Amino acid sequence: MMFYMKKNKEKEAEKAKERREKESLKNVVITDTAETSIRKQQHEGEKKWKQTGRDTKANLKDVTVSESAEGNIRKEQHGQSKALKATERETRDGLKNIVITDTAETDIRKQQFEGEKKWKQTGRDTKANLKDVNMATATFETDIRKEQFEKEKQWKQTGRDTKANLKDVNMATATFETDIR
Repeated sequence: MMFYMKKNKEKEAEKAKERREKESLKNVVITDTAETSIRKQQHEGEKKWKQTGRDTKANLKDVTVSESAEGNIRKEQHGQSKALKATERETRDGLKNIVITDTAETDIRKQQFEGEKKWKQTGRDTKANLKDVNMATATFETDIRKEQFEKEKQWKQTGRDTKANLKDVNMATATFETDIR
């Protein structure tokens, strides 16, 4: 317990010392430094510059601008632009009444369209004509295919028969030929 009391007294002594130092520093007066004087000069310069701008605007309110070479050139360019736009409008209005007749391109497109129509019609006609054709009737080609099918069927059957006949043959038994070797 004594230990804690001693620690509390030390803390109080430290706080008292801090309070005394703060009290002694309250009476300190800060004088101008180099940095503050520079900032003041910059601020004053900025204020003067702004005031000069305000005065110039106020003085120039009464000034009338007379014609200049640049102004005359701009007026001329504006007049040319207006004239060009008016010409474009008149040309567009004049072209509204023009009727476009056949051109080489439209003739070619018409020919292509007619050819395409004929081709489609030929296809339709061919389909209509072939409605009566019966594909199930025998032809030379179907006879050849049937013959090939029958040969293949016989070949497969021969293979099956050979396997069935050779079931009883035991290849692991010694034969005369294996004895020679």
